[in-house]
Amino acid sequence: MANNPLVGAWERVSDSHVGVLIYTGSHYSAVMAPKDRQRSSGERATPDEALAALNSCPALAGTYTVSGSRITQIRVANTRPNLSGRPAVVDYTIDGDTLTSTGVSGGAAAPGAVNTWRRLPDSDTGSPLIGAWELVDDARQGVLIYTGTHYAVVQMQKERNLPKGDQYTPEEALEALYTCGALAGTYTVSGGTLTMERTANTRPESVGVTAVWEFTVEGDVMKGRVVSGSAADEATWRRVS
Repeated sequence: MANNPLVGAWERVSDSHVGVLIYTGSHYSAVMAPKDRQRSSGERATPDEALAALNSCPALAGTYTVSGSRITQIRVANTRPNLSGRPAVVDYTIDGDTLTSTGVSGGAAAPGAVNTWRRLPDSDTGSPLIGAWELVDDARQGVLIYTGTHYAVVQMQKERNLPKGDQYTPEEALEALYTCGALAGTYTVSGGTLTMERTANTRPESVGVTAVWEFTVEGDVMKGRVVSGSAADEATWRRVS
């Protein structure tokens, strides 16, 4: 997609929500959450907190195509199991540094919902992380994207249970919340240490918490290990764009 005006990082413009949306030439990742969201007091969300998070913190990532003013986004990973694999279709316009998207089908919100985004300035930091990465794992899948200054990651378990009804119960939401993970914001690198600030994320116990990883990059393979600020984890990612 030469001269693709979508490529780069965008921040949500809203009185009620924050979020980061990043496009490469082939992949996208988006994480949103309410503004002024309070961190939960426990180490794990309650069922009611999980239901609130699932309903108010949409996140999705995968591949996309553009035809005219229409974007078709394929979900590789997302928060709500009932939307997994469903294309999210939006119409968009770009005016200067402002991107406006209007939902057509397959979104968490009703068709016609409008989101506004402002392009974030980028800098050529020379970071080996810049680009899109797909999770390499037998049980999980996800997409992680870095620009020179921002990141957005969404991952989920490959096997997830669907809600039994049209709406999630608190218990179903709790299971859904902990079979996925999403966060986005700014980051810095010092040697092999990656420090990620959360602008938006799904799990309420992690609101505002800085995530620290140790990482290595060899060719098109990145390996990361959580040091602090997230559940203990080690993951392998493959560069895809």
